[in-house]
Amino acid sequence: MRTAPPVSVAVASGGGWRLALAGLVAVCAGACTAWLLAHVQLPHALSATVAASALAGAAAWRLLPPKEGLLAWDGSQWSLGPVSGPLQVMVDLGAWMLLRLDAPSSREGLWLAVGAAHAGPSWHALRAAVYSRGPNKSDE
Repeated sequence: MRTAPPVSVAVASGGGWRLALAGLVAVCAGACTAWLLAHVQLPHALSATVAASALAGAAAWRLLPPKEGLLAWDGSQWSLGPVSGPLQVMVDLGAWMLLRLDAPSSREGLWLAVGAAHAGPSWHALRAAVYSRGPNKSDE
């Protein structure tokens, strides 16, 4: 079976993705704070919960750097700048995908949010390459 042809897409996991992650952190911090304050029966739990949510969300927004670079498939491996390794689709919503590049230098891998609007005409080729069998994948 043939592999997908080479393709490259500029990746900019900026505003929307960072906002979603910061919002998730804020909701989690708020839920944990509300639970803790309810558990110890402290008054003014709502204001403390809102404050904890806001601080956690702001800290997450500040600490989560936007990932930018060129995600490339050369016919044999995936790379993002100097980092290369296998790529996995974690979530596919049709016009948006959450991908994880399993780099040997990173224990968690690099998480990338890629959308059709940003990828432009390379979107179809990217999807074909993501789902194609690599040259070293054996038949099951």
